[in-house]
Amino acid sequence: MDATLFERLLYEEESPTLDFKKEQYRFVKATDDEKSELLKDILGFTNAWRRSEAYILIGVEEVRGGRSNVFGITAADHLDDHSLQQFVNNLTNRPVRFHYEAFGCEGKQIGIIRIEEQQRPIYLKRDYGKLEKEKVYVRRGSSTDPTKPASIEEIAQMGQASPPQAAEIAAEFADLQRDESLGPSMSWDVEFRDMPSMESIPDLSEGRYAGLSAFDPQDRLNENYYRELAYYEFMRRLFRPVRLVVNNVGQISAKNVRAELVVPVSTGAVVMYASKMPKAPRKRSSFLDSVAYPAMRRSPGEVTIDKNDDRFRIEIDCGDLQPGRRVWSKVFYVAIGPTGELAITGQIFAENLPRPKDFSLAVTANITRIEMDVSWLCSLPEPGENEPDLDIVDGDQTD
Repeated sequence: MDATLFERLLYEEESPTLDFKKEQYRFVKATDDEKSELLKDILGFTNAWRRSEAYILIGVEEVRGGRSNVFGITAADHLDDHSLQQFVNNLTNRPVRFHYEAFGCEGKQIGIIRIEEQQRPIYLKRDYGKLEKEKVYVRRGSSTDPTKPASIEEIAQMGQASPPQAAEIAAEFADLQRDESLGPSMSWDVEFRDMPSMESIPDLSEGRYAGLSAFDPQDRLNENYYRELAYYEFMRRLFRPVRLVVNNVGQISAKNVRAELVVPVSTGAVVMYASKMPKAPRKRSSFLDSVAYPAMRRSPGEVTIDKNDDRFRIEIDCGDLQPGRRVWSKVFYVAIGPTGELAITGQIFAENLPRPKDFSLAVTANITRIEMDVSWLCSLPEPGENEPDLDIVDGDQTD
């Protein structure tokens, strides 16, 4: 979804390709009857007589003859696309090609369900909630009436022609260590530590290291330890590691897949490679600490970041994705400027996508600003030997 299309949809009326919902569907911890309302609407749009994609805009109230009102929902109310896909497709005779995404407009969060044109009819394999198995629910006009499923004649016509299939790719946040999706939104609590001037930070004194040989390259006193520690603590408390998963949720292979995300510089956010984050400083150092290791070969999930005056752009190379295959990106780091929500827009490209697929992610950050006192800095314990550096390095992360 892009801003131009969203704005155009706000001026349209409910139809076989568009529906407005002021409030989010009941899904998490909901009853079968409550969840069947969402299921009915998705099935109704899937089976509708239409020539374009269909959209359900959640957090928007229809205004007939004018621009619909954008009320928004909270970031916590967004549905998890992966869970929604599993819920629907475990019940239907064939997988439904649809996608849930979070979208930002006027500083508010909107939930968007996009339903592709696809092979019909699609129906339930078993009764669920208020819906019956093997009945073909279809949206006519501005509603789906469960008491008026498709007739035999309509069902026969649905099966006469099927639109060509396109790859269906989704992108979401992922757990840093486990191969698990976290959905389209995240929340962070971070600290902004106002650093003292470097001149006010003392050298590390000899102390108990006084007997070290000045000529031992394996064991030298690091006089800049406290200055390095100040920068290390500033960065690790403000920046957060981010990892994404790109998933082929469709039924056909996708070739040469690439995901691109854009973070506007005007938001105050900063994006960095994991390798640019500082290593945990040590009171004793060795010349081996600065030895550069050869770069690993590029692999699926590799991240490229570039910046201009207007934006940071993050590119993730995914290679070819068979149906059901996922690529887990390498880790990169993001810092958000002021407390609030950061909307990240993105597009997915593939050779067999008729056009780039839009998606959006959201991060809500609560930032506490604290002064970094020199005495506090000097009282910190040395980072432990087993404490990982900030530049997390992943191996191949595909499944």
